Amino acid sequence: MGDLEAVLRLDVPIIELNERERILYSSIGSSCIFNNLPETIIDKKTLLLIQIYDLHKAIDHSTTATGSATLFRSLMQPPTSLELILAKQEGVQELASDDRLRNAVAEYLGEFQNGENILFYFINDQIDRNVPYGPFKAAMNAGKRIFEAVQSIPNPESEYLQCLVNDIKAFEDSQVYRLMRGPIYRAFRGLKSKEDIGFFTPAFRFIPSRLGWATVLLIGIGIDSLLLKEQSLFSQLVAPMSLTYGLLYGLIMKSVMDYDTIIKPLRKKTVNDESFALAVDSVGRLDELMSFIAFSKAMPHDTILPTITDNASHYFVAENLRNPILAKDDPNYVPNQVDLNGARLTFITGPNSGGKTTYSKSIFQNQLLGQIGGYVVASKASMNVADRMAYQAPQFDALQDVEGRFGTELKRTKEIFFNITPRSLVILDELAEGTTIEEKIDLSSVILNGFYTIGNNTILVTHNHELVDRFHEQGRGQFIQVEYDGNTPTYRVVDGISRESQAHVIAEKIGFSEKNIRDYLVRKGYLQT
Repeated sequence: MGDLEAVLRLDVPIIELNERERILYSSIGSSCIFNNLPETIIDKKTLLLIQIYDLHKAIDHSTTATGSATLFRSLMQPPTSLELILAKQEGVQELASDDRLRNAVAEYLGEFQNGENILFYFINDQIDRNVPYGPFKAAMNAGKRIFEAVQSIPNPESEYLQCLVNDIKAFEDSQVYRLMRGPIYRAFRGLKSKEDIGFFTPAFRFIPSRLGWATVLLIGIGIDSLLLKEQSLFSQLVAPMSLTYGLLYGLIMKSVMDYDTIIKPLRKKTVNDESFALAVDSVGRLDELMSFIAFSKAMPHDTILPTITDNASHYFVAENLRNPILAKDDPNYVPNQVDLNGARLTFITGPNSGGKTTYSKSIFQNQLLGQIGGYVVASKASMNVADRMAYQAPQFDALQDVEGRFGTELKRTKEIFFNITPRSLVILDELAEGTTIEEKIDLSSVILNGFYTIGNNTILVTHNHELVDRFHEQGRGQFIQVEYDGNTPTYRVVDGISRESQAHVIAEKIGFSEKNIRDYLVRKGYLQT
């Protein structure tokens, strides 16, 4: 278990530092997570191109905000440790097969969700110092219930689940938990729980209310002075002063002082407590596994936990593979077979709107789902761990580059090329755009031969059949095309090289064909019939 625990600690915690102070990512949405988390094996350009937000939305069936954030973090930073991936798969299998364990985890996550918002409210320093007591007490009660409820989860058998449950339970032994449970004492050396102070320890017990001991004492003195039968000049002065200061202290001063001396220091202790961070992270990981199972049940197509290896080169093989984003709402979604095993280069050709890009994204997205320990949308699948995953598509921000569109795209290709190994997966949606046909073919050949020499899996989506023919003559790579039935795409991928174009069909469909243009010119008087 020690090795697995060490691998688990490699992830950026859900509770993490930003430029100012610690925040809880799960309370501020996936866009903030995207902007704050560093890149690992997938760069952020690729993540946007493969529709990271849509993919997260499609597979996210988490109960808690922490679980949703954890799932998004996994998609952004998929593990490369085979041990961790297989351990997550084992955890998913145990939850899926053990109804008692799964139901107990579901109940626990429901309890966590009930108190999650108010706990985040406290952790993210959103409590108003002028009216702190209600939210603070609610947050402490939520924290206490959340970490007491974990005791109802039966001891799991799989190593991954054992790690998660033990990390949550371990928080109960921390000083922060004892402070959450209360009572809290303010001593010379900071905040102390009941267990942390001795009989002779000088400490004041914190009362989370405006009616603290000082407030009651001052108001009491004032009332007693007013009730005296024979009021002296002294009692006449003491009564209004005591009442005034008592009310002033209780209504204004006490809340601010308690916030500065108790609530804010406790928040700082909480977010910097390693056992708390591990517990929150483990709740998110538990919810992530439950989300995998719910996603599999909700998908109207076959799903499977793929066979995963860690060999010297990348491969991806699947039967009846479907796109996880599109297939979830389409029971008639057309599946495809995929065999990226030993080809190194795979060329996909065919007319527009035939499904080339969707097919490529389906491979990438399912590789990602499998590598985070979840289900892929296929009836059978096996893959190798990818140490780098990259996607390139045409960019249109050439004004930002002195070399124009061609330079912009070539820099992107260079960035990908110099960061891959034989264990990488690369998808190129066209290549060397923005130059002449001759230069495009020559330069593309040089680049693709470089990828071929490295030996990773590179998929090229292209209309350029002349380039593909060159590699076909050399016997390098495999060649597939999208299938059409007349002018209608079947969305199936078959062997071969397409030399057809459906440009005229699409032009007619959008009303910009040769006939549409001629009719417009005649109608406007620019052209005589």
